[in-house]
Amino acid sequence: MNLYIRADADAKIGTGHIMRCIALAQAWRDGGGKVIFLSHCESDTLCQRIIDEGFDLISVENPHPDPNDLSQTLAYLEHLSSSWFILDGYHFTPDYQKAIRDAGIRLLIIDDMNYLPRYHADILLNQNIHAPDLKYNCDNDTTLLLGTHYVLLRREFLKYRDFNRQIPERAKNILVTLGGGDPDNVTLKVIQALNLIGDPNIEVKIVVGPANQNIEKLHKELILSPFTFHLLPKVIDMPELMKWADMAVSAGGSTCWELAFMSLPKLLVILAENQVEMVEHLEAQQAAVNIGWWNMFSIEQLSAKVNALIREKNLRKSISENASSLVDGKGTSRATKVMIGALITLRRVTYDDCNLVWQWSNEEETRKASFSQGLISWDEHVQWFKEKLADPNHVFFIATNGNKNPIGQIRYSVEGKKAIVSFSIAPESRNLDYGSELLRVATLRLFRETEVEEILAFVKADNPVSFKTFQKAGFKKTEELFLHGSKSCKFVLIKQN
Repeated sequence: MNLYIRADADAKIGTGHIMRCIALAQAWRDGGGKVIFLSHCESDTLCQRIIDEGFDLISVENPHPDPNDLSQTLAYLEHLSSSWFILDGYHFTPDYQKAIRDAGIRLLIIDDMNYLPRYHADILLNQNIHAPDLKYNCDNDTTLLLGTHYVLLRREFLKYRDFNRQIPERAKNILVTLGGGDPDNVTLKVIQALNLIGDPNIEVKIVVGPANQNIEKLHKELILSPFTFHLLPKVIDMPELMKWADMAVSAGGSTCWELAFMSLPKLLVILAENQVEMVEHLEAQQAAVNIGWWNMFSIEQLSAKVNALIREKNLRKSISENASSLVDGKGTSRATKVMIGALITLRRVTYDDCNLVWQWSNEEETRKASFSQGLISWDEHVQWFKEKLADPNHVFFIATNGNKNPIGQIRYSVEGKKAIVSFSIAPESRNLDYGSELLRVATLRLFRETEVEEILAFVKADNPVSFKTFQKAGFKKTEELFLHGSKSCKFVLIKQN
């Protein structure tokens, strides 16, 4: 399935919108989907990053509000099969959003500050700490994904999920990162503040984003610096830099969540209006030092705050622990699961599905996972299938994806307020993370439409894939037993009121 992403990058917008979309794009492609970026991107480096990731890139010459943007975008989506479309940018108005939805395209909007009078989306995602407090005016069927539970981290960060940061007595390694554009050259101000400290023992690595146009000015200032410095215009491995650092001076954008995940103590500079609430909330959580608006403090004031954090181990330790508790690295996975779940449609089985279910049931992997591993004859299957269709206590669904293609089957044998579940995924639809989402979607429907309050599942002990699938869907392993001569495990899911 295709995922289309509409996001832009230039000196004013910065690169953050595209970079966080890359996180979703990576997860989508890992699930077997194709990703196409539609972008007005003025950075050759960032364009190459998109291409190197294996994504298609279509250039948008004149971005919205130019009318050609919307018409060209709709034209692309009309001629190509689309499962989801992502919009990330403050310039995409309610009319733009509505036109996408009215065209029958599933739309996910990534937002930061509830800046529009209305939102038109299937899913609205705001990964920021203050997002649950925002009162969004959106369509009645919009799913809201709000808060740091949904922080979008790129794949390169996830290998540091178990990273244990050590806090030195005195910070030596300092990371400076002020966004992909930094049009006001706040990086220069930070360098001047570090120069005032005059500490030859510190080492500073300065990330200069692909849209930064002030590199020569930074070079001239750094020549006067008493410390060791590295000016980094092309950073490939940002998490490795964050691992190296003892503290950071950063803009208050989406990099905050990467720093939090890496448990890196940080001072935050507010560069734009959309960063104010986020930085203030982080300060309230004692998860960052808030320096304030970039143009509202002097170089001397900044120098004093940086020097204080260098010296105060306990403060750095507290910030590190408080920040890391906010981001667990599973946000991208959670978001894509909701997207996948929204693609799954359930319909009642009919006799026309008899042959399809028979083929799925006799598939090699399905037979291995079954308690009875022998092939099922056609006559035997037809008799069983007719019995299940006629049984009022048997709930039987076929699941289809966003393209209306069958992806699996799920059925429940109901007795009173309990039900036993059995399901399988079509061979061509495996490894797309459909299993746990099919369980989740079907279970919610069963709870909604019947009096069932408890669902049981029995899984062979040598089937770890199914173990993981049921656990991801919320089932709990309760006991081990022998069933039909095989060592098995019982899983239970109880309805939550």
